Parts: sequence; C-alpha cells; structure tokens
Amino acid sequence: MRLENELKQIGLNEKEAKVYLAALELGPTNIQNLTKKSNIKRSTVYEMIKNLKELGLMSETTKGKRKLIVASEPENLKRSLKEKERLLTEIMPELKSISNVGFVKPKITFYEGKEGLREIYWDALNIKNKMAYWVSPIKSVMETVGEDFLNKYIEAKAKKGIWIKSIHITSEKVEAYKYLSSETYEKTLRKVRFTPKEIDIKNTIAIYDNKVAVISSRKEGFGFVVESEDYARSMKAFYDLLWSISKPYEEMGFDNFDKKP
Repeated sequence: MRLENELKQIGLNEKEAKVYLAALELGPTNIQNLTKKSNIKRSTVYEMIKNLKELGLMSETTKGKRKLIVASEPENLKRSLKEKERLLTEIMPELKSISNVGFVKPKITFYEGKEGLREIYWDALNIKNKMAYWVSPIKSVMETVGEDFLNKYIEAKAKKGIWIKSIHITSEKVEAYKYLSSETYEKTLRKVRFTPKEIDIKNTIAIYDNKVAVISSRKEGFGFVVESEDYARSMKAFYDLLWSISKPYEEMGFDNFDKKP
C-alpha cells in the first residue's frame, strides 16, 4: 500500500500503480495472472497496460506462442520523470506567454453542506495577523453549522490567541446563546457590537488576512472563500462602516428592544 501511494504521488493513477507493482512482483507473466494479482478486472488491466506502455513502464514479449507482459525496470520511472521535467522546462516560456500576465487572479474555493461550511471556520483559524472580522447573524449561524460547533470554534479560537471583532445582526439575535453577554467577550477574545434593528443580513461574512468568506443561510447551504488582497481591503471598508453604526451590548437596551410601543 505504501509503494502504491508513492507511485500515485509521482503521477500514476491507482489502477496503473496496482498493475505495475503486480507485474514487477510476478516477472514476465500473462494477462490472467496479472488480473488475479492486481485484483482488477481483465478489461481494465488491458487499458492500464496500454497506459503503462506509453509511459515506458511496461512492454510485451513472447515465449514460444505465449505473449507475456513485462514490467520495465524501476529506473525507468526516474527517467520518465526527468523527461517530463525536461519537456516542462521547454514549454514553460510558451505557457507564460499565453497566461494573463499582469493580472493577479483571485483564488475562489466553494463549500457545500454543514461539514463543508465548518471547514471555512477552521480555515479562519489559520490566520497570520491574529485578528479577524466577522458579520454574524447568530440564528443563521446556528442553523448552518450548529450551536455546539460554534461554541467549539470560539473556544478553539481563543486558545490560539486569535481576536475577532464581531458584528452581530440584531434581528438574528438568539437570547439563549452561550456567548451573547458582554461578560464573555474578554475571555473569548472578542469585541462585539450589534447592528441597528432594521439591518437584516442572513449571510455570515468573515474577513481574515487577504481572504473573505461568505456563508449562506441554511436554506441555500453553500459558502465560498475569496483569496484576494483587493477584495479583502474593499470588504474591510464595508465592515468598518457597519461597525461604526453598530453599538455595544450595553447600549442596545435589549430589555425593551422587542417590545412594541
């Protein structure tokens, strides 16, 4: 299994690696033995032999009237890799000439489902500057990744010494949320403000290093991370504006907030 994994890392697919290793162990052999040894169906073994021949890793010979399959010496792997490196070196100037030189393309990674969205939170723990900026509609967050996970994330973040400024969407406030009150902020390395009640944002937004993450509501169930210095700077300007019109917990008057006049 270890050799199989190593061969996969240098360019063979799983079935090619199995067939090549089987042929190495068997020595000159027929298709029946190779099929049995590799535990791959006969039609697929024929296809893998063809691929390996093209890579210079397998050949055929005859013994009497019998056709035998022969694995090439392992040194051929090294020669094959060197040949690929040589070809890549040759075409590199042409590849660079047709690329969009002068434009830095942002990297965008998409995520789906609860586990996928949780991956975004873990990614936000790998920041360098130890400060992240979140827009947090807590009710939506709990519906998408779960309250227990959110608590675990906040505690893991604090252990790593990462501070966050978090803007809670007041219309999405959850009264029973464990880390709602200001008494918990210092312990969990958070600075928190609440938006004016008329602001309704369902998507969670995180800005950290040169990345911006957006997590949808449970209804849509997707998220993405954009890795772009310019986009992160622009979203930070939006964040600072939202922060400036939001207020600390103590100034919100939540006791009377939901009461109608």
